[in-house]
Amino acid sequence: MKKIVALLLALVMVLSVASFASAEGGKVVSLFLGGGTPLSMDPALNSASAGSNIIRSAFSGLTTYEVNDKGEEVLKPDLAESYEMSEDGLTYTFVLREGLKWSDGTNATASQIKASWERAASPELGADYGFLYDVIARTADGGLDIDADDAARTLVVHLPQPCAYFLNLCAFVPFYPVRVDIADNEGIWATNPETYVGLGPFKMTKYAVDDVISFEKNPYFWNAENVKLDGLNFYLSEDNTAILTAYENGTVQYIQSISSTEYDRLNATYPGELVFWPTQGTYYILFNVYKDLSPAAKQLTVQEQSKARFALGQLINRYEVVTYITKGGEVPATGFFPDSLSDGLNSNVRIAEGYGKWYEGTNEFSDVNPDLTVDQVEALQTLIDLGYPYTGSIEGGDIQFTDFPSIEFAFNNSGNNALIIQYVQETWNQFGIQGVVNQEAWATLQTKLKAGDAEAARMGWIADFNDVVNFLEIFISASGNNYPRLGRSIGDYTRNSAITADAGIGAYWGPDGDKTWAEAYDKLVDEVKAATDPAERAKLAAEAEKVLMATGGVNPLYYYTTAQMLKPNVHGVIRLALGDVIWTYADID
Repeated sequence: MKKIVALLLALVMVLSVASFASAEGGKVVSLFLGGGTPLSMDPALNSASAGSNIIRSAFSGLTTYEVNDKGEEVLKPDLAESYEMSEDGLTYTFVLREGLKWSDGTNATASQIKASWERAASPELGADYGFLYDVIARTADGGLDIDADDAARTLVVHLPQPCAYFLNLCAFVPFYPVRVDIADNEGIWATNPETYVGLGPFKMTKYAVDDVISFEKNPYFWNAENVKLDGLNFYLSEDNTAILTAYENGTVQYIQSISSTEYDRLNATYPGELVFWPTQGTYYILFNVYKDLSPAAKQLTVQEQSKARFALGQLINRYEVVTYITKGGEVPATGFFPDSLSDGLNSNVRIAEGYGKWYEGTNEFSDVNPDLTVDQVEALQTLIDLGYPYTGSIEGGDIQFTDFPSIEFAFNNSGNNALIIQYVQETWNQFGIQGVVNQEAWATLQTKLKAGDAEAARMGWIADFNDVVNFLEIFISASGNNYPRLGRSIGDYTRNSAITADAGIGAYWGPDGDKTWAEAYDKLVDEVKAATDPAERAKLAAEAEKVLMATGGVNPLYYYTTAQMLKPNVHGVIRLALGDVIWTYADID
């Protein structure tokens, strides 16, 4: 294992150099978020962190975040000048700011915001985040139960049950209002500066795929007098070398997506500019449950394959990943919920009573073989017990599985992804488990995952709001972000077997492996959302995480920090633990 780490740390990545075509004039900040061209710039259709950070420039929500003098993230009104919740928590009344205008100068109304939310929630749009609107009550005709009064500038939203995080949702990009009369359901409107009309501090001036998305100050923004920047350039690349070169030669003032192999040099050369921002998120490996992992000599049940998937994740030494590869203060994962996540009762569920813990033997060497961790020995024994043919032995350290199906593994080359995935591949290879690794552009990989046509991939999830439900809802049957396909149909995947043909939707899940995903998991998540007793809610959330982890479809590796660099002459940037970087009130000397 130590050889693997040494080899990876010696890798030299030779990548192309990006071109630059930017907005200029006045105070303009240029930056790289990594991740390349977003799959969608439509607030309702986007589900990626990098895309969300760009969209925030041109759109705003009823609420937003600010950081107070104590460094705490707090909600405050944005497009709404005020809001009020009823005593029973079922009605929210928003009063919009007077004179609110879209970036094309036309008046913005409460009924337009209602129409935007109706669109985002509609089956016709089919947005990944459409299910989030389930927190709003429905009318008899199936529409959202919202009363919009343009004359009074009010939006009255009715909920079927209290939702502790509703105001947080109003600050989340899929709830940002768009002009329904301009927007199409394919998101094409969001690539054209003429139709990209929003209520945010900036307006789009250029959209060039794999090049740059540029913005200039929006004079119609409700608080334009306090917006100091004249423009923003979001350069688009997944090329770590080009991104860092642009920062070092002064072309850009802010970057993410930095290879850990550069950290020591950057700290020495630019003291204080490289920061590992604590980020509420989990980096994980996912497996498509429709992929049959059975050896040729023995057909495994769907439930047995869940154990095989978990064992594959358990073979990975999480301590080595964060110590020798990522090196940014990340924490080895012991479950899917990240550190510092709240459930309404506990401020950090990871250390709370009742929650499960996994991979606790990732940094403890085994008595069976001192070159292997406790987790690795347990994983190898699981695979042996499942009936995978092998040579050698665990004790001798030469165990090789001889009939483990090859796995197609996809990843996008951003940040440390390449190093991490090569480490994973080498780890599996060490035990005779072969993987075919394919590098994809981020937009291409997202499309592939949404279609179900991927066997395994790296993925990360950063909190949209600080509550367990945000991490649980990723994997409900209705979620478009449910890439393991739990509770979802097979999609475009064609390499399944007869046994796994209904793996996502059959009765294979839950503690006894005899429930559909909707019965075993969706029901629990619904109960978490409806629970009013904090202790009961925490108990349900812990149970739901255990059901998810038992599938082996999700193998958390570590909890995030975000490596980023910011030039000393840039001020007023708001950086949140949610992964958001807000430029609304930033300034540059």
